[in-house]
Amino acid sequence: MKDDLHELAGRGPFKAVTEFVNRRIFEELAFRQEDDFVDIGCGHGLLLRSAIQSGVRSAIGLNATEEEVRPLAGLGLNVRLGRADSIPLTDACASVVVCNSVLLLVPAEQMTKSLREISRICKPNARVWLGEIPRMEEITDVPQHKSVLEMLWWMLRKRGVRSFVGMCRRLLSGEQKGPVLINPLAAIFHAPPEAFIKMAEDAGLRVERHFPHQSLDGNSQLYVSPTRHDYFFRKN
Repeated sequence: MKDDLHELAGRGPFKAVTEFVNRRIFEELAFRQEDDFVDIGCGHGLLLRSAIQSGVRSAIGLNATEEEVRPLAGLGLNVRLGRADSIPLTDACASVVVCNSVLLLVPAEQMTKSLREISRICKPNARVWLGEIPRMEEITDVPQHKSVLEMLWWMLRKRGVRSFVGMCRRLLSGEQKGPVLINPLAAIFHAPPEAFIKMAEDAGLRVERHFPHQSLDGNSQLYVSPTRHDYFFRKN
């Protein structure tokens, strides 16, 4: 079950990377016992569980599909169906909000709505982590497959349950119209830091600090992304 849950983080087999990124976020945000935490796109729930173990007052996770929500809810975690542009929570309910490796998949025309939703659920001076925002367009390979079934089988084996379910959803909605697979890890949204900060400020957030995203390479060595940025905001 633990390995299956790890797939929901959206990083396929890269467990060490997932743990490294979540540990860094946890340390940057300095969780406190009085915190009410919301993790938008909580994946396999590692950060959610770390927050709970630290003694926060409450911790809620959101995932985009029932397939992602169900196994975590089965473990007793408070995980609900929700997306960044439609958060099923009341105003000013969170003192800490994380949305990591999620907004890069939001179309530019929906980014303002997503940032406003994130700001809406924040308490005054809430700590907000918006991570892995591309500073520029990312060039990726486009794998080719002969059929939709072949594409879905490759997706499940190589990218994990979360990406597989997402592709099924895109096929059903008509967004994906054939077996040509666009890399599910590729970003849709990108913006230079000054532009993204301006968008967040317009939504009611103020930047505290920002820096290139850090991860691990294939040899488990520190890797500084040449294209992605992490942001620490506060709610006005």
